[in-house]
Amino acid sequence: MKALFSLGMLVVTFAAGISTAAATEPPADTPRSVAAAYFKAMDAADLDAAEKLFAAQSEVFETGGQEGSWKHYREHHLGPEIEGVASFVTTLGQSVARSSQDESMAYVAWPIEYKIVLKDERVIESKGTVTFIMVREEGSYRITHLHWSSRRK
Repeated sequence: MKALFSLGMLVVTFAAGISTAAATEPPADTPRSVAAAYFKAMDAADLDAAEKLFAAQSEVFETGGQEGSWKHYREHHLGPEIEGVASFVTTLGQSVARSSQDESMAYVAWPIEYKIVLKDERVIESKGTVTFIMVREEGSYRITHLHWSSRRK
């Protein structure tokens, strides 16, 4: 199968960010709308809403480390981590989205900045890029690969 897009040549630059809370919702079931829904779920700490966005088979990577499937990541990393978070706010940059010619696969690369306030009042401010690879599953785009890569500001 001919490669229809190349992640290696992707160049993403930060644009003026918009808060996910103020973002206009993209049309339903586009790669961007699925990615935006993931950020919205993370800002709300709604892991059930996030889970609905993942394909039956998925892999999650965070800052280069393999976390396993979404369910494993949720149960063993993200879920316990969220317990210590008082607030999480994501500011989105300008995303890049591409899909295969037959629209069976897509990717979205979204530069972000985020601020986490922990329950012990420590603050973490970081920036990075979240890359989503999606497949069509039961007629809708679902995340099959997520890579969240960031560094402290």
